[in-house]
Amino acid sequence: MPSPEKLLPWIVGGAVGLGGILQGLHWRSGAGAASAADLENQLRIAREENQMLKRENESLRSLSQGGGEVAVPRPLIDRAEKEFGLRFISNPVVHRIASEELRDRVAAAIESRFGPSGIDDRCEAYRLIGWIGQEDDLLAQLTVVRSVGARGWFDDVTGEAWVTDRFNIEAIPDQASMVRLLARILLHQHFPPPPSYPGDDAARARDALHQGAAAGSEARFYAANARGIGFVPMKENAEVEQLLASLPEFIQSLTTFPVIEGKGLADTLHVQGEDKFLTALRNPPQTTRAILLPGEPATPGEPLALPAFPEEPYLTESAGQLGLRLWLEAMGDVGAALEVSSCWKSDRYALIPDGEASSAVLWDLEMESREAADSLEKAALQRAAAMAGAASAPAAGQSLKTAAGRFLRVTRPSPVRVRFMNAATTGLLEKFD
Repeated sequence: MPSPEKLLPWIVGGAVGLGGILQGLHWRSGAGAASAADLENQLRIAREENQMLKRENESLRSLSQGGGEVAVPRPLIDRAEKEFGLRFISNPVVHRIASEELRDRVAAAIESRFGPSGIDDRCEAYRLIGWIGQEDDLLAQLTVVRSVGARGWFDDVTGEAWVTDRFNIEAIPDQASMVRLLARILLHQHFPPPPSYPGDDAARARDALHQGAAAGSEARFYAANARGIGFVPMKENAEVEQLLASLPEFIQSLTTFPVIEGKGLADTLHVQGEDKFLTALRNPPQTTRAILLPGEPATPGEPLALPAFPEEPYLTESAGQLGLRLWLEAMGDVGAALEVSSCWKSDRYALIPDGEASSAVLWDLEMESREAADSLEKAALQRAAAMAGAASAPAAGQSLKTAAGRFLRVTRPSPVRVRFMNAATTGLLEKFD
């Protein structure tokens, strides 16, 4: 019996052929009554339908075979190797996939990266901290922002790239996308992610450098074409712009962080020379602070110690300077959020059990000085009041009850440390004052 990979294209191809035969018999039976104009119109419609069926057949064949590989033009491979001063360790692999199937593949890669229940735990923690709303779906939002309107996507788990069935290597914008994908593959081969997941803040920093380097390569390709043939890059995809604007500001900022701050750092390193650039790739930044403030001294790499919990946490992670900045930006004063967050030194949050069917989050942030912690404490109390819908900010250590019946509290465990808690019960809050 033929394998499923061969059987599906045969079935679809047979359906296309049978449709053509039946259509021909139908035209023959009615040819006497049809005018020449009618026949011409029917032929046109038939050609369009046949082309549509062929495209569907190609998509199904690609899916049944796991996606065919795209032939990557040698000049683009040579360009990537020359630009970064590296050679591909193995031939770059770029698959083609149906546009509607890319979303599932992206979602699978995200889940694989964070491990079992990792994305669900983050979604719950992000809601409790206040980065996303209670109705937001983190996996769905991260997936859609990476897949909708995408010409190509790089899988950081496998080191391979994907383009959709709309990809046309003859088009300059698609060639630019291929340049970006090749840069990601090349850097991944020489500077792969660490064997064990380093944590969210470190992973975001490394991704920002790699994505920023690839975005810079893509931009230089556009610039070269503009000089050579007068090509002007296409306008941004309106569909993608509308989608991004509809997402929580936290998701928007996570999406743009690599292509703005990450690209800014990568471009600076690129201008400074190949040695400087490759050194940064060999020793990638360990915090988002190193991306946001590359000229500042690196903060200690030791994770912040959290208090002992009654039960094992579901998740412990670092939000980094970027996470703190985005949390404070929700108050509307971007300048103040930047000023306070720039004094971040370390942080750690934990998602912990709270009652039989609920959870709580405890987030500790250590600042560079007591004065910086004073500023963060004031901002955190205002943020807690906004989350609870309170008319004024509480005092440190005072609980606020939200409309959903949860309890928020900001405390000061040490002169340089500020703690934010969101719990289902006041009993849990009392354990960590």
